[in-house]
Amino acid sequence: MNSELPDSVTSRIGVSQTRRYQVTARDIRRFAQAIGATDPVHSDEAYARTTRYGTIVAPPLFCQSLTYDEVPPEQLPADGSPVELAVPIPAQRAVGGGSEYTIERLVRAGEAITVTSTLKDVYTRQGKSGLLYLVVVETRFAAEDGQPVATEVATYIKRVERGDDDSS
Repeated sequence: MNSELPDSVTSRIGVSQTRRYQVTARDIRRFAQAIGATDPVHSDEAYARTTRYGTIVAPPLFCQSLTYDEVPPEQLPADGSPVELAVPIPAQRAVGGGSEYTIERLVRAGEAITVTSTLKDVYTRQGKSGLLYLVVVETRFAAEDGQPVATEVATYIKRVERGDDDSS
């Protein structure tokens, strides 16, 4: 167990949040356009019906757009990081430390996707500028029948920035 972490942090390890998204063809088209995916299977319903998918399907990393809840900007932490990363540690800035994706299949237009994010671990490492907090979140994406669509394991790095502890 990591001695730098208070019980208020370690007690949250293993806690999950679940939400559900109804994916539309418009969602997929907008995501494909945003990332420059030009394959018509992502945007042309008539073409997509002639493929093995039978409908518009999302590009492989579409699930990334479902990872976090839509939250008004004023409810986000000061650094703009997702509220799901609001683990009670003495650090206010988060950056992505890396992620691993496993994609089982592409998301189809019209599907309801259940997203379950679980805080898997929080640990510390000493960095050049001080103590770093590493927050590991596993997010599973599943179809209505419970079959997996994708899984992401992401590590976020939080560290105390100069001025974060200042009360002035």
